[in-house]
Amino acid sequence: MLDEQVRNIIDTYYNGENADLYIRKSSEKIELPVNVVSFCESNNVEVKCMTDYENPSDQWYFTMGQYKEDGFKIEYTSILTISKLANIYGLDHRFKVLNRDPEKIAPVLIGDAEETFSFTQFDFEEIIKQCFEEIGYTRMFWRDSERRIEGVNFAEGVTIFGPDVTQGDILFRDVLEILPD
Repeated sequence: MLDEQVRNIIDTYYNGENADLYIRKSSEKIELPVNVVSFCESNNVEVKCMTDYENPSDQWYFTMGQYKEDGFKIEYTSILTISKLANIYGLDHRFKVLNRDPEKIAPVLIGDAEETFSFTQFDFEEIIKQCFEEIGYTRMFWRDSERRIEGVNFAEGVTIFGPDVTQGDILFRDVLEILPD
């Protein structure tokens, strides 16, 4: 299913050279499902949309708040990325902990994974999964996101992590480099 959607994007926008359609789809704004917004409101989850520009995807940061006890402090965040070109979304979870090691190099320790770190993140992931599966979306996991696509390269002068385009690039980034900055 995922490979088919990625192939369709390549055929439609990259091989088909449908720049007008690509720009129009990238300029659309995605609204979060009502159940996601309600969950955030009832659980004091701070929501921030990170894409206020034309892009093939929209991305939101969900800050779950902090836990503090005896000098220990941790903050949980989840990041939702939704493609505008296909019914695909990505969901990552993060934590940030104050580094209290006297020999530290970094002031905070940050971790990220596809698995949740707190029950609030777990419940949030379940709501996301339910809402997006109901409307026909599939979750893209890291292993699929990093899969290289043969025969597709970035626009001239554009490289993100090398010359090769991945499935995540195709779904979530302006690989064509035709959208306004």
